[in-house]
Amino acid sequence: MKRIALLSALMLMIAVPSFAAPPNYVALKLGAYLPQDDDMDEFDTGFNGEVALGHYFNPNIAMEFSGGYFKSEGDAEGVSGEVTVNPILLSIKGVAPFAGGEFYGLVGGGLYITEFEVSALGLTFTDDDTVFGFQLGIGANFNLANNVFLGLEGKYFWAKPSISILGESLDVNIDGIQATANIGFRF
Repeated sequence: MKRIALLSALMLMIAVPSFAAPPNYVALKLGAYLPQDDDMDEFDTGFNGEVALGHYFNPNIAMEFSGGYFKSEGDAEGVSGEVTVNPILLSIKGVAPFAGGEFYGLVGGGLYITEFEVSALGLTFTDDDTVFGFQLGIGANFNLANNVFLGLEGKYFWAKPSISILGESLDVNIDGIQATANIGFRF
Protein backbone atom coordinates (compact mmCIF):
# COMPACT_ATOMS: atom_id res chain seq x y z
CA MET A 1 0.00 0.00 0.00
CA LYS A 2 2.80 2.40 0.93
CA ARG A 3 4.62 1.55 -2.30
CA ILE A 4 1.57 2.28 -4.41
CA ALA A 5 1.04 5.65 -2.69
CA LEU A 6 4.73 6.54 -3.11
CA LEU A 7 4.76 5.52 -6.79
CA SER A 8 1.53 7.45 -7.42
CA ALA A 9 2.97 10.60 -5.83
CA LEU A 10 6.18 10.25 -7.83
CA MET A 11 4.28 9.78 -11.11
CA LEU A 12 2.16 12.84 -10.35
CA MET A 13 5.24 15.01 -9.71
CA ILE A 14 6.93 13.93 -12.95
CA ALA A 15 4.00 13.63 -15.35
CA VAL A 16 1.82 16.55 -14.30
CA PRO A 17 3.03 20.11 -14.78
CA SER A 18 2.93 22.37 -11.74
CA PHE A 19 0.53 24.68 -13.62
CA ALA A 20 -0.63 25.24 -17.18
CA ALA A 21 2.25 27.30 -18.55
CA PRO A 22 2.41 28.71 -22.08
CA PRO A 23 4.40 26.44 -24.46
CA ASN A 24 7.08 28.94 -25.60
CA TYR A 25 9.71 30.92 -23.72
CA VAL A 26 12.56 33.36 -24.13
CA ALA A 27 15.39 33.56 -21.59
CA LEU A 28 18.37 35.80 -20.89
CA LYS A 29 21.32 33.92 -19.35
CA LEU A 30 24.24 35.82 -17.80
CA GLY A 31 27.25 34.40 -16.00
CA ALA A 32 30.77 33.08 -16.40
CA TYR A 33 32.89 31.01 -18.78
CA LEU A 34 35.47 28.88 -16.95
CA PRO A 35 38.06 27.38 -19.36
CA GLN A 36 38.88 23.77 -18.40
CA ASP A 37 41.23 22.27 -20.97
CA ASP A 38 45.04 22.27 -20.60
CA ASP A 39 45.22 24.36 -23.81
CA MET A 40 43.54 27.17 -21.83
CA ASP A 41 45.56 26.83 -18.58
CA GLU A 42 46.69 30.47 -18.48
CA PHE A 43 43.26 31.87 -19.40
CA ASP A 44 41.05 33.49 -16.77
CA THR A 45 37.37 33.10 -16.01
CA GLY A 46 35.48 35.33 -18.42
CA PHE A 47 32.02 36.68 -19.19
CA ASN A 48 29.29 34.47 -20.66
CA GLY A 49 25.93 35.67 -22.03
CA GLU A 50 23.21 33.92 -23.98
CA VAL A 51 19.69 34.51 -25.32
CA ALA A 52 17.51 31.43 -25.74
CA LEU A 53 14.19 30.75 -27.44
CA GLY A 54 12.46 27.52 -26.45
CA HIS A 55 9.35 25.43 -26.98
CA TYR A 56 7.79 22.77 -24.73
CA PHE A 57 6.46 19.81 -26.74
CA ASN A 58 4.96 18.46 -23.51
CA PRO A 59 5.68 19.07 -19.81
CA ASN A 60 8.74 16.79 -19.96
CA ILE A 61 10.42 17.66 -23.29
CA ALA A 62 11.51 21.01 -24.67
CA MET A 63 13.76 22.23 -27.47
CA GLU A 64 15.89 25.36 -27.17
CA PHE A 65 17.65 27.47 -29.80
CA SER A 66 20.23 29.91 -28.45
CA GLY A 67 22.89 32.37 -29.45
CA GLY A 68 25.51 33.80 -27.18
CA TYR A 69 28.87 35.35 -26.47
CA PHE A 70 31.71 34.40 -24.16
CA LYS A 71 35.26 35.60 -23.77
CA SER A 72 38.47 34.85 -21.85
CA GLU A 73 41.93 36.42 -21.66
CA GLY A 74 45.28 35.11 -20.47
CA ASP A 75 49.00 35.91 -20.19
CA ALA A 76 52.04 33.63 -20.10
CA GLU A 77 55.75 34.34 -20.61
CA GLY A 78 55.31 37.69 -22.37
CA VAL A 79 52.51 36.46 -24.64
CA SER A 80 48.93 37.59 -24.11
CA GLY A 81 45.91 35.98 -25.68
CA GLU A 82 42.20 36.54 -25.98
CA VAL A 83 39.51 34.16 -27.22
CA THR A 84 36.03 35.41 -28.12
CA VAL A 85 33.30 32.93 -29.05
CA ASN A 86 29.77 33.30 -30.44
CA PRO A 87 27.97 29.95 -30.11
CA ILE A 88 24.79 29.18 -32.05
CA LEU A 89 23.22 26.11 -30.44
CA LEU A 90 20.26 23.74 -30.53
CA SER A 91 19.47 21.67 -27.41
CA ILE A 92 16.94 19.10 -26.28
CA LYS A 93 15.81 19.40 -22.66
CA GLY A 94 14.42 16.65 -20.46
CA VAL A 95 12.22 18.42 -17.88
CA ALA A 96 11.02 17.28 -14.45
CA PRO A 97 8.34 19.73 -13.26
CA PHE A 98 7.70 20.27 -9.56
CA ALA A 99 5.39 22.59 -7.66
CA GLY A 100 6.86 26.05 -8.28
CA GLY A 101 9.34 25.19 -11.04
CA GLU A 102 11.29 22.54 -12.90
CA PHE A 103 14.60 20.70 -13.00
CA TYR A 104 16.10 19.88 -16.38
CA GLY A 105 18.98 18.26 -18.17
CA LEU A 106 20.03 19.25 -21.67
CA VAL A 107 22.10 17.89 -24.51
CA GLY A 108 22.91 19.75 -27.71
CA GLY A 109 25.41 21.13 -30.09
CA GLY A 110 26.04 23.72 -32.71
CA LEU A 111 28.49 26.16 -34.18
CA TYR A 112 31.18 27.89 -32.16
CA ILE A 113 32.34 30.97 -34.10
CA THR A 114 35.71 31.67 -32.51
CA GLU A 115 38.16 34.56 -32.80
CA PHE A 116 41.68 34.46 -31.37
CA GLU A 117 43.98 37.41 -30.73
CA VAL A 118 47.60 36.81 -29.68
CA SER A 119 50.07 39.60 -28.80
CA ALA A 120 53.82 39.29 -28.23
CA LEU A 121 56.85 41.58 -28.70
CA GLY A 122 54.61 44.43 -29.85
CA LEU A 123 53.00 42.33 -32.62
CA THR A 124 49.37 41.26 -32.68
CA PHE A 125 47.99 38.32 -34.65
CA THR A 126 44.31 37.51 -35.14
CA ASP A 127 42.58 34.51 -36.63
CA ASP A 128 39.11 32.99 -36.56
CA ASP A 129 37.54 29.60 -37.04
CA THR A 130 34.05 28.11 -36.90
CA VAL A 131 33.71 24.57 -35.57
CA PHE A 132 30.97 22.21 -34.46
CA GLY A 133 30.83 21.46 -30.73
CA PHE A 134 28.72 19.62 -28.18
CA GLN A 135 27.29 20.49 -24.76
CA LEU A 136 25.69 18.81 -21.73
CA GLY A 137 24.02 20.67 -18.90
CA ILE A 138 21.67 20.77 -15.94
CA GLY A 139 19.54 23.51 -14.49
CA ALA A 140 16.51 24.58 -12.53
CA ASN A 141 13.86 27.24 -13.09
CA PHE A 142 11.72 28.71 -10.33
CA ASN A 143 8.38 30.30 -11.24
CA LEU A 144 7.72 33.86 -10.13
CA ALA A 145 4.40 33.84 -12.00
CA ASN A 146 2.69 31.71 -14.64
CA ASN A 147 4.80 33.37 -17.35
CA VAL A 148 7.99 34.57 -15.54
CA PHE A 149 10.81 32.45 -14.10
CA LEU A 150 14.30 32.74 -12.62
CA GLY A 151 16.85 29.97 -13.02
CA LEU A 152 20.36 28.62 -12.63
CA GLU A 153 22.17 26.60 -15.28
CA GLY A 154 25.50 24.86 -15.66
CA LYS A 155 26.81 23.46 -18.96
CA TYR A 156 30.02 21.80 -20.09
CA PHE A 157 30.92 22.13 -23.76
CA TRP A 158 33.54 20.64 -26.09
CA ALA A 159 34.88 22.58 -29.10
CA LYS A 160 38.27 22.56 -30.84
CA PRO A 161 38.87 25.46 -33.25
CA SER A 162 42.20 26.02 -35.07
CA ILE A 163 44.39 29.11 -34.96
CA SER A 164 47.00 30.01 -37.55
CA ILE A 165 49.94 32.23 -36.54
CA LEU A 166 52.75 32.94 -39.00
CA GLY A 167 51.63 30.02 -41.17
CA GLU A 168 51.64 27.59 -38.22
CA SER A 169 48.28 25.91 -37.55
CA LEU A 170 47.37 24.89 -34.01
CA ASP A 171 44.21 23.19 -32.69
CA VAL A 172 43.02 24.70 -29.39
CA ASN A 173 40.54 22.99 -27.06
CA ILE A 174 38.40 25.79 -25.65
CA ASP A 175 36.33 23.30 -23.62
CA GLY A 176 34.82 24.72 -20.48
CA ILE A 177 32.03 25.33 -18.05
CA GLN A 178 29.34 27.94 -18.61
CA ALA A 179 27.51 28.89 -15.40
CA THR A 180 24.59 31.32 -15.62
CA ALA A 181 21.74 32.92 -13.72
CA ASN A 182 18.68 33.18 -15.95
CA ILE A 183 15.50 35.17 -16.25
CA GLY A 184 12.78 34.08 -18.63
CA PHE A 185 9.33 34.87 -19.98
CA ARG A 186 6.82 32.26 -21.21
CA PHE A 187 4.36 33.10 -23.98
